[in-house]
This record gives sequence, C-alpha cells and structure tokens, in this order.
Amino acid sequence: MRPIFSKYSVPNLERSLAIIELLSVEPDGLIVAQIARRLEIPRNSVYRICSTLRDHGYLKFFQNTQKIVLTKKLLQIGYRSLGKYNIVSMARPEMISLRDAFKETVVLGTLLENEGVVLEELAGHHHFNFRIDRGARFYLHCTAPGKALLAFLDDKERNDLIKKIDFTRLNDRTITDPKEFITALEKIRSDGIAFDYGEQIDGCHCVAAPIFDPYDYPIATIWITGPQSRLPISDFERIGASVKEASKSVSIKMGYGE
Repeated sequence: MRPIFSKYSVPNLERSLAIIELLSVEPDGLIVAQIARRLEIPRNSVYRICSTLRDHGYLKFFQNTQKIVLTKKLLQIGYRSLGKYNIVSMARPEMISLRDAFKETVVLGTLLENEGVVLEELAGHHHFNFRIDRGARFYLHCTAPGKALLAFLDDKERNDLIKKIDFTRLNDRTITDPKEFITALEKIRSDGIAFDYGEQIDGCHCVAAPIFDPYDYPIATIWITGPQSRLPISDFERIGASVKEASKSVSIKMGYGE
C-alpha cells in the first residue's frame, strides 16, 4: 500500500516553522536581519514569510523597535488539539457547578497577545444574563479575568504586557495608572482572586480566579459575571471562595502541584 504521506519538502513551510521555533525561544523578539543571519535565510524570504504569519495572527511586528515576536495564537490552537483532555473539557464540570450554584454566567478564558480571549461560556439560569461569545476578546486592565491572568505571570512577562496595554478609560472606576494597576495585581496575587467592580461596564460585576499548569503558569481563568444587583460587592468574598476552589480543582486536573 502506498503511504499516505511520501517524503516531500516544502522549503518555505520549513522556513516558516524554523522562524516560529526560533522566535519561541526569543521572547523579546528579533529583527529581520537577525532572523535571516541565524537561520541562514535570505532577508527577502524572511520578510515575506513573517509578513504572512503576521497577517494570520501568529507574529506581531513592533514599528518602534523593528522587532518581530511570536503571539500566543499557537497556544490557543494547541489547547484545542488536546481533544478530550483540553482545558475546556477539564474546566467544564467545575463551570457547570458554579453556574448551577450561583445561577449566573460562567466563562473560561486565556491570554492572547495583549488581550484575553474567551474559550468557553455557560449562560446563567436567569432570564436576563450577560453573554460572551466564544472567541470574544476582553481587556486585561479592567476585567476580573484579565487581572487574574496578569497577576500570576512572572514579573518580566507581566511588566512587558502592561507596557503594551492602552489603559483605555471606560468609566470612572477604570484603573488607568500603570503603577496603581501593578499595586492592584500584587493584592490579587496575594489573595488568589480578582474582582471587577463595574470597571468596564457599568452595573456589571465579575469574580475570577486563575488556572495553573504544572509549571505554575496561569494558563487560563474562570470567572462569574452578572449584574451588581445579583453579584453585590458584599458577596464578593463568598463567591470568590467558590470560584477559587473551582479553579484550583481544574489546575489539579491539569497537573498543577504534581
């Protein structure tokens, strides 16, 4: 029987993979000339390949430094490829428990470049609920899930990300000062739970906690979202304990603490 795949080489594909692998170990990025020199690829080829990868969301180009960095899009694809053992499958039972306990919408998300992205959502049981589509992006500086993810990154990655945040003011509660934001993240890291006091949307509260992988990296976050009338600040501590416990259970499933 003829093999499904015979040996065949696609030079530009091989070069694309080499560029991705090189950038994966260069978190600060490289310029075109550096990539070309280290991989012994013509500059024009590097430029064309990187332009294509950028257009598809795999690379990001910084005009001021001329550096090219790898985005986290491959991370999102990697989670999907894990089949029944992926983060969504692992988190879903705990998300269902939280949704049934509090009747509010429960969401799972992760980092994607300098934004968050929704991986899964379970609508609440109330007639009126806040809904977030899968694949939707969310701010990092004014949402509970964004703060939960940033707070537990190592200091360098966290600070590098904060430099890229626009700190758009969405209302009077939005934190727009990076120093104030870092102080808030330090408290979140200490408490293990993050809150959104209507900092993005008036009247919308959220409570989030991070999910860790075996290397103590915050790979995702679970959060509850609902109107402040049903998620008042006075209940944040009680709700936060449940969200934190759910996230811990998922972390253990993912190998955290082994």
